[in-house]
This record gives sequence, structure tokens and C-alpha cells, in this order.
Amino acid sequence: MKEILTLQEVAEYLQLSDKTILKMVKEGEIPCAKIANQWRFSKIMLDDWITAKMEVIPQNDFSRLVEKEYDFIKISRLIDENSIILDLQSTNSSDVLEELAECAYKNELVNNKDEFIKKLIEREKLTSTSIGKGIALPHLRKPCGTMVTEPKIVVGYSKEGIDFSSLDGEKTFLFFLLLSDSEVVHLKILSKLTQILSVGNNIEEIKNIDNTNDIIKFFILAENSIIY
Repeated sequence: MKEILTLQEVAEYLQLSDKTILKMVKEGEIPCAKIANQWRFSKIMLDDWITAKMEVIPQNDFSRLVEKEYDFIKISRLIDENSIILDLQSTNSSDVLEELAECAYKNELVNNKDEFIKKLIEREKLTSTSIGKGIALPHLRKPCGTMVTEPKIVVGYSKEGIDFSSLDGEKTFLFFLLLSDSEVVHLKILSKLTQILSVGNNIEEIKNIDNTNDIIKFFILAENSIIY
């Protein structure tokens, strides 16, 4: 089966109606990206999503709370000033993953930096996590509590952009490294983050922010403006 699926193909794959899939998309329940006004889905990310629906592996109290209540999680709570890099120095995909992982390690969000980087690169080789419109959402394929200490997001911005094998063939500027010790929590973070990024000019607004505190303020305001 091909790596990128249309809405109709996803409906057939999941044995659901087109209308049901579209409703899930609008409610941010399923990972997807809008390209040229059409919804597209990564089969590998879709398979991860299906697996997470079947597996529950919370490792800490915060993860268990999030798993119980969808609306409990707030993206703004998962980002802090120390985990934002406004001027990434990397010029290629492997280096940017290492730069983001280094930030996570320095903030004690991962236990084994080298192994974490290895798994990030392995995940990226399966299919790019760059979903188009200059956005990438790198993450481990199998979130693991022994490697990640708590749910967090490391944000990175490259002014020049990086070739990250994006779905739309364009350069990637904004990177959101998703950290979680639970597949269920990971997908809830992914759904809410993509929902915020899909609204209006939010992506361009983030790119124009020049200090870390305002990044956090942006997500607070963005979350308050969305009805989940």
C-alpha cells in the first residue's frame, strides 16, 4: 500500500465512511495534513495511531491524567522557554534532529541522548514527519517511558529552512519534537498541535515571533480561541 493516502482511501482502509473520517479530521482526532486544499494521510502515522488505540502504556501521573481526559492536555503547558530554539544552526535533516535532541537532553527530557537520536533518525527513514506548509513533527515511532521522562515539546525554527523530505516538496522551517512516554498521550498531543497549526495564519505568526516567551503566549491564546 502506498505511503500517502487520500481521505477516501483512509475511509476504505479503516472501513469507515468518508463522512466519519472527515468529522474525525475536523475534530483533530486523526493525524493528517492539508495539501492544496486536500487532506492527505501518512500510512505509517496512521498505523501508529491505530496501534495507540489498542495499546495503553502510561509511565507517569501526568500521562495517566491525560489519557483519561482529552481536554486536560494543553500544548502551552508542554512548551517552556528552555525548550525553544529560535535559530537552528543545522542545514540537513540528521543534524536538526540531533540539535533538537540535544536540547531535550539538556533539559532532562530524555535519558539516553545517543539512543534517542538513533531512534529519531530511524523513524524519519520510514517516512518524513514533515507534513507540509513548512512544518515537521519529529517523534519516536514507539513512545517509551524508559527513554522520555515526561510529555513535552521541543520547538525549533530554521530561518533558511531545511530539506526535510516534506510531503509538499518545500523546505521545512518549524520543528516540533514531540516527547511522550505513552502512545495515547503522544497522539493526543499530535492531534491538538496540528489542529492549532491548521488555523488561519498561525504558522506564519509563529515564524515571525522573535522571543521564546511570546511563543508560549501565542499557544495560550491559540488554545483559548479553539473550541475542542
